[in-house]
Amino acid sequence: MNLYEFEGKQLFKDAGIATPKGVVVRREDDIAVAYNSIGGDVVVKAQVLSGKRGKNGGIVFCRTVEEVETAVAQLFAAEIRNQHVAFVLIEQKIDISSEAYLSITYDSTARQPVLVYSAEGGMDIEDVSEDKIQKIPLSITQETIDTDIPFANELWQCFLQNDCRVAEINPLVTTSAGEHVAADAKIALDDDAFYRHEEWSTFEPRTMMGRPPTEREIAVQEIDKGEKYYQGTAGKYIEMDGDIAIIFSGGGASIAAMDALMQAGLKPANYTEYSGNPPREKVAALAKIVLQKPGLRGLWMAGAVANFTNVKETFQGIVDALDEVKPAYPIVVRRAGPFDAAGMALLKECAERNDLDIVMFGKEVSVGETVQTLIEKVNA
Repeated sequence: MNLYEFEGKQLFKDAGIATPKGVVVRREDDIAVAYNSIGGDVVVKAQVLSGKRGKNGGIVFCRTVEEVETAVAQLFAAEIRNQHVAFVLIEQKIDISSEAYLSITYDSTARQPVLVYSAEGGMDIEDVSEDKIQKIPLSITQETIDTDIPFANELWQCFLQNDCRVAEINPLVTTSAGEHVAADAKIALDDDAFYRHEEWSTFEPRTMMGRPPTEREIAVQEIDKGEKYYQGTAGKYIEMDGDIAIIFSGGGASIAAMDALMQAGLKPANYTEYSGNPPREKVAALAKIVLQKPGLRGLWMAGAVANFTNVKETFQGIVDALDEVKPAYPIVVRRAGPFDAAGMALLKECAERNDLDIVMFGKEVSVGETVQTLIEKVNA
């Protein structure tokens, strides 16, 4: 789960990291009352889950209550990088002397956390040369970090105690008075740690699209609750505005397939994937939600060649959903891996008994090539 800035800053405060005085407002709140609780020069910041707000009109500097009211109204009416503005943070303006960058994240190659620090921070951290960036490998067994980097140990405790995947301060500013302050907060929590954090239930629902979740997205999230013998099936369901239903089988090929679909001129109704070896009933529950969205013109089931996924087992779940929904729109399938022949046979039998329009491909045809078949089918 990605946190909004104001949520991340609360975790920072709990860990002893200084942040500017601020107040969060919603659309129905009295903006004048909120501003007057701070007063003076303020920064009005759109709360979205993407970065680069400053370069996309999401941060406004104000001096008066009238300016703040105007800025808040404009931000709530806008989309920042195609994301819905859920909240606005009104925050005391900081007298900045210098900016640095500090984060702790996981190094997937080294398979351990790493602290990253640069004395040259700010919005353009990507442009800082590697020789000016300090990296300190960490172990989850260590309690402290031997460094004089400001807030390094506080951020480490925040990272550990909150089961973070990423904890980032950018910029970490030094004020003209010599104080260190976290001017921004980016935190991503490990979804698999929810069972350890009852307090996370107080976070308002959000999606990767930066808007409140739809009813269907909420329904999908319910699939992984209850028994814990397998998790992750429903972790990737994002509802979109198109009319082509998507069921991918995980991995980097899913993103490439999505690109191929959109470049071909088709519009996805969702982004959905499962991976690993999810049980039949969870795949069925996920597929039913995908298949029943109104206004669909087609279904594309695509995946690379699996190494460990039992294709027959997962296809049985797909078949259960197809037997119930019986979609009238065409379906194009591309899949390969362990027990794929048995899985394809189940799908063929399902098509025959339900009179479904299904075209199936194996590894001899690329994922991208099957898009052309999908185009022909939905436009027939």
